[in-house]
Amino acid sequence: MYRLFFFSILAGFLSSCEDSRGVSPTPGPYSYVRINTFTKDKMTDQYFWADEVKDKNIDPDSNPAEYFATMKYPEDQWSRITSSKGLGEIADASGYDEGFGYNLTFWEKEGYIFADVNFVYPNSPAAKAGLKRGDLITHMDGERITTENYTNLYYASQLSLGLSNDEVSEPYETKKLTAQTYTIDPVLDYGLIPLENQTIGYMIYTDFVFRGNTSLAQLNNVFQTLKSANIDEFILDLRYNQGGYIFAVKQLCSLLAPEEVVENEELLIHKSWNKAYQEKYADDPARLEEHFDKTVPLDSHLNLKRLWVITSKVTASAAEMLISALSPYMEVNVVGDITMGKNMGGIIYTPNDKDLQNWNIMLISTEYRNSRGESVKGGIPPMFPILEQFHHQHQLGDKEEPLLAATLQLITQDAIATPVMNSRSSRSLDTGTPRRIIPKFVQAKSRLLLGIEN
Repeated sequence: MYRLFFFSILAGFLSSCEDSRGVSPTPGPYSYVRINTFTKDKMTDQYFWADEVKDKNIDPDSNPAEYFATMKYPEDQWSRITSSKGLGEIADASGYDEGFGYNLTFWEKEGYIFADVNFVYPNSPAAKAGLKRGDLITHMDGERITTENYTNLYYASQLSLGLSNDEVSEPYETKKLTAQTYTIDPVLDYGLIPLENQTIGYMIYTDFVFRGNTSLAQLNNVFQTLKSANIDEFILDLRYNQGGYIFAVKQLCSLLAPEEVVENEELLIHKSWNKAYQEKYADDPARLEEHFDKTVPLDSHLNLKRLWVITSKVTASAAEMLISALSPYMEVNVVGDITMGKNMGGIIYTPNDKDLQNWNIMLISTEYRNSRGESVKGGIPPMFPILEQFHHQHQLGDKEEPLLAATLQLITQDAIATPVMNSRSSRSLDTGTPRRIIPKFVQAKSRLLLGIEN
């Protein structure tokens, strides 16, 4: 079985040959020859740098992590090998995950970690425990959270979390959570924001989930509601979106873009492969290009000329593709922070053999550019840079929430002459304020999934 992804991993992550929890693959009760043979077969086939690594001669019974690291192309920052399932480690964007169901921003000060809750998925363990945006997690199992143990916030099976008012206070409340499988509803919230002489549509979209026609119908229904309200502008909040299925990307692009672009099935992206596969796919346009989908329902198609997108440093992969792919055809105004900048995709190979269960190999296999030949490598810089600050004070969708408030202010101006810069309080300028960090396991969740083959 293999799964075809656009995914992204923190630069240098794989050079340590660790899984997304920083744990090296553990030996199994069998020779390493079979998994290493499997690895070499894949790395000399559809791997983007197959030609550069095909002649490497490595001991076939080496530790798989060491074998993979030696086999890997030196400039490949994102491919990896893992022998552990992990909670959410191999995210396939099917709309189901296992864990606690919260999304966190991590802040660090003097070795201590503070986890600011961005949102929780409905009916997840976090939601059932009463966690919400703006809760600040400072303690875990009775102890301060540090750079040594904070990964347990995602990978433990049970937790007792202490909530504090700020980074120095003792917890005022404790929440107990047990990890479980839960369903992801990617439309966290949507609705209308009435302003004087204008109606603004707003949607918080957390994942490009695809569960067949069901998930596509759900997105169509949301947009049908927005279209029936005759909105004047639309704000798409992707600040916490790290990617997902290309089916959902194509549908959302097609629901947003100008009608003539969709009707003509204009080009979304070009895809490039290694030399052998580029030649193999030369007569198969579907492997080299993706186009808008004109089958989206007309009563859901917003037919926008201008789009506002809220982003952050973790906006990645499929979310970046949407911004880049739409930009040649309409005005796309990016508000927030520079995005992650993941422009290459890969295949996840999972052996069917019972004795190789839990081994997964993620290999870079392709890169993409939009119809103008532009890449998201290095990140998409915001036209209007505004950074999220330590400890959320407003709920998502609240007109007073800083990024949404700034976007609304930009929309209501008659003319936008200069970017709105972030206004920081005197406390934010204090060098003692916690600094934001983006952990490896958060980086590892970003992906753009093109399909699954068995």
